[in-house]
Amino acid sequence: MKLSSNRLTGAIPEVIFSLSSLTDSLLLSDNYLSGVLPLQIGNLKHATTLDLSRNILSGQVPRALGDCASLVSLALDDNHFTGSIPPSIGDLKGLSVLNFTRNALSGTIPQELSKIHGLQKLYLAHNNLSGAIPQLLANSSALVELDLSYNHLDGEVPSYGVFSNISRISVIGNDGLCGGVAELKLPPCVVKPHSQQKLLQLKILLPVAGIVICLSLLLLFVLFLSKGSRKGLDRNNATQDRLLDIKYPRVSYLELFEATDGFSPCNLIGAGKYGSVYKGNLSFTAARSSVVAVKVFTLQQPGSSRSFLAECEALRRVKHRNLINIITCCSGMDTRGNDFRALVFDFMPRYSLDRWLQPSNEQTHKLSLAHLLNIAIDVADALDYLHNSSWPTVIHCDLKPSNILLGGDWTAYVADFGLAKLVGEPMDRSNLNIESERTIGIRGTIGYVAPEYGAGGQASVAGDAYSFGVTLLEMFTGKTPTDDMFTEGLTLHLLAEAGLPDKILEIIDSELLHDELYDDDSGILINCLTSVIEVGVSCSKDSQSERMNMKHAAAKLHKIREVIEGIP
Repeated sequence: MKLSSNRLTGAIPEVIFSLSSLTDSLLLSDNYLSGVLPLQIGNLKHATTLDLSRNILSGQVPRALGDCASLVSLALDDNHFTGSIPPSIGDLKGLSVLNFTRNALSGTIPQELSKIHGLQKLYLAHNNLSGAIPQLLANSSALVELDLSYNHLDGEVPSYGVFSNISRISVIGNDGLCGGVAELKLPPCVVKPHSQQKLLQLKILLPVAGIVICLSLLLLFVLFLSKGSRKGLDRNNATQDRLLDIKYPRVSYLELFEATDGFSPCNLIGAGKYGSVYKGNLSFTAARSSVVAVKVFTLQQPGSSRSFLAECEALRRVKHRNLINIITCCSGMDTRGNDFRALVFDFMPRYSLDRWLQPSNEQTHKLSLAHLLNIAIDVADALDYLHNSSWPTVIHCDLKPSNILLGGDWTAYVADFGLAKLVGEPMDRSNLNIESERTIGIRGTIGYVAPEYGAGGQASVAGDAYSFGVTLLEMFTGKTPTDDMFTEGLTLHLLAEAGLPDKILEIIDSELLHDELYDDDSGILINCLTSVIEVGVSCSKDSQSERMNMKHAAAKLHKIREVIEGIP
């Protein structure tokens, strides 16, 4: 049963897991499926492949999976699973590939995994796993690829078996690990001394430590006095470090320097007020691609440090198929001793939406109606999640086409949370110095920012709805909100509103009317285009209280797509 990439929503029907006669594959990846996996999943005793990756499934990984005795490949990566890895997974004797990457799994790696003698590929990266690496994994003669990166593992790394070939494993981002082969460049494991040796060492070390502490305090005091000009950045460092350590272990400056060919202008793919984005190559064994986007913050720019902090704060709390995925981050110093901050994201091969709405060269064609509608729904779903399903509520505050990135399959991802605001949880205001608060100014970008923000209004979900409405109108009219035609009170919102309902063809981008769908059934298509513009107009009203919210907008757009997909 192959249902991948169909934009399916809701819980997986239990009847699917009752198909005991299923003897091949159950492929449900790259959808919007949610909820928990039921115990009935154990009925799939004859299925060979189970792929539920890249959905928004949650809850614990059910122990009943151990009853799926015929599984050869099990993929639950890129979901919201919590709890521990059930030891019953070790009962899947025929398993060859196991992928639990990018969830929130905790606890230790079960020793029972070593019982799967034919396991060739094991991916457990980007979770919260702790404890030691089971030595028995090194004894597996079949294991050829192992990714344990970005967890909280500690103890000694084996130096034999698959662990002897660093091209086959990744343990980066586990600060407590030691030993292993020399190429891993991990610190040596410390052998615990006997109790008498400990006592002798304490007698020697305590007085020395006291002297060192006193000297260190004196040095810190001197540095504090001599670096008053940098107090804004320093005040944020402790909080930045805390955020990074919680979920996103760091890569070094040198690793990012090498990955981007020295931050070469040839790899520059974007630049903004607070930093630049470079294309780079990082080696993550289990990642879908080693190509990444490295966002380097210009810390000399006032407000940049706060932008980095805000983006960390927002992205570490949310996970959705249509939100840009943060891989890791870097908080340290460059080779000159200057503070350095960077975030590493999945690379989006089709770059940002604005490049396709307003092509700057003949090579970039405009998007089809189907592409535009799918992108609009992706963005609406992401904002609906941020506003209604995440805790605390996240307000993006700067939605616009250049902050909407496009993957290779045209899936849209909302990016750039540098101005984001979290609502519903007390904020530690000691982390935000007065200067950085002032540098924010109006949240958003001219043309897309809600009018109340310009009058000093508070950030709100209605402000995001306004930005979405303007973006939606730009997508389907082909006109930017800052076009030269918008003078003397005329706005994109008013232009679109004037076209409803009978003059819709006068405001729609004429290239959309050349779409093959238009020839099939122009009447239905015009009604759908009218409905899309109505959503854009309703979201971009001047009055906050009159705007359509994102849950309603997303539902409307889904219904419009269902109508278009029903055209023969």
